Parts: sequence; C-alpha cells; structure tokens
Amino acid sequence: MDEERYGFQPMRVDRGEGGNVLVGCSGELLRIDAGGNPLHEPVIPFPANISNGAVIGQSWIGTWVEQELREARMAALSLDSEWSNGGGRQQLREVSNAEMLMPASSRWARRLDAEPLALTRVSKGAVFATMNRGVYMIDEDAQELWRASYPEWPELSKFHHSDTLVTCTEHEDRLALWSRSGSVTLLDLEDGSFISSNAVSIARPLAGVEYSEDGGWFLILENGDFYLLDDLQTSPQIVKTPGPVFDAQFSDGGWKWTGWRHDGCKDGQETNTAHRRDIGIALISDSVITNDGRLDEFRA
Repeated sequence: MDEERYGFQPMRVDRGEGGNVLVGCSGELLRIDAGGNPLHEPVIPFPANISNGAVIGQSWIGTWVEQELREARMAALSLDSEWSNGGGRQQLREVSNAEMLMPASSRWARRLDAEPLALTRVSKGAVFATMNRGVYMIDEDAQELWRASYPEWPELSKFHHSDTLVTCTEHEDRLALWSRSGSVTLLDLEDGSFISSNAVSIARPLAGVEYSEDGGWFLILENGDFYLLDDLQTSPQIVKTPGPVFDAQFSDGGWKWTGWRHDGCKDGQETNTAHRRDIGIALISDSVITNDGRLDEFRA
C-alpha cells in the first residue's frame, strides 16, 4: 500500500455512520473517508489535548482538557461544514479570555467545571461523565436527556484510582459503565436508572472496552493482552498479545486489532498475530493508521 502521511501524530479515530475523524496528539482534527483518505487540511480548533470524541449523527462531539490551566471544554463540530483553527495557548492563559475562548467552528460549545470522562456514542445521543459528579446523556444538540449519579465501588481497591471510568458501552437497551478495575455498572439507557453492579476479574487495569452484539466484549488491558467476554455472568478468556492493543473491531465473524508493533485477529479458537515495525493506533477499513501518520496495510 502506498504510504500516506497526515502531517501530524495520530492518536485515534472516532468512527461513526456520519463520518470518521482522526484525532492528533496535539489537538489536531482531520475528517477522513472510509478508506482513510484526508478530506481537508488538519485543524486545531482549541489549544488543548482532546481527551474524548464521538461521531453523533452529522456531528463530531469532543472534549478538550488543559490540565495545567484547569480548563475543559465540550463542543460539537458539524461534519457537513468547514473546520478552522482556533485561538492559541496564550489566549487561554489570559484570565480575561480563558472563559470566552471556545473551540472554533463549533455548532455549540460549553465550558466545563469538572473533567469529562468516557464520552461515548449511543443510539439516542451521547453519554459522558464528570469525575465524581455524575453521568449525563445528551442529544446531538446538547440537550440533556437524563443524568445519573457517578458510580461508586468502595469495596474495590485493587488498582489505584479504581473508580475512574474508562468507557461506556451500549448493551441491550442498557448502558455499561466500565471502571479501570474492571467493575461494571449497568444503567437503563432510557432514563439512567440503576440496574446492577458487579466486577469482572482482570489481572491488570482496564484501558478500554469494545462491544459487539455478535462478538461480546473485548476488554483491553493496560500494558498488553485482552479478555474476551460473552456476557457479564461468564468468566473472561484472556488472549496474550506481543504488546498493548490500541484499537479493535469485530467484523466477518471475528475480532481484529492493532497495537504496539503488531496486528492481530481471532476467529473462533484461532489467534494470529503479525509483527509491524511501527505502532498501529487505529483500524480503518482494511488498513491501519500508524503513530507516525501513515496509512498501512493490516498485516494479520
């Protein structure tokens, strides 16, 4: 495959029916097509790291967090309009401008007073949490649909910051909130009411979760390996990997993933991995986007 550079260091791809958005390590955003081809020049709408993002309908909704300056934003950018660069870091440092500075090209934008976590697309909108404050569901226009209490697992102290939410997954009209320790709380997707809470036994902290109706849960561990889980009442099956996994998708009856110097796939009982010289950060179609900004072939 011909190499294609994006001009920045990618961090992940936020995928959706309305489009795909490539997110950079320094706040870059770039819409790409289904084959990974750029649709415009990369832009930096806001001078901070992009902590989370999701494609909701015809919008990309993202969160920016500047830890040093204690500034956080949430905004929606339309996938149908042009995007532009925003203000610089110096403007964010100026007290008079900080509260007014918002991400450029946004349909709507909000200044947040707490760090946003686990922003996720669901069938009726988006769900996110703010640390130790609450869980919220909003629609594409930022209208709040419901809010729920931030989940607590006081009996768990296996890992540091064990109650930190990692991600959310939609499952049979329910919302599963996953913590770094492998604890999962189920909420009703319609109104956010509490359903149940339990823990999945994992060996190391959880880094991320992917879910498929056909493939179940794919639990990504920090520092490598993952678990496969059919349902929350069964024991997870561990799969060893050569290094950390950064993205996974279920397709054609099996899981495939990319990560630190390898690609992999698992179909039934068979697991295959293939070495790569670089780091795969995202899957797009039959290709891999690498950490050095290339579009490469999937090797497993």
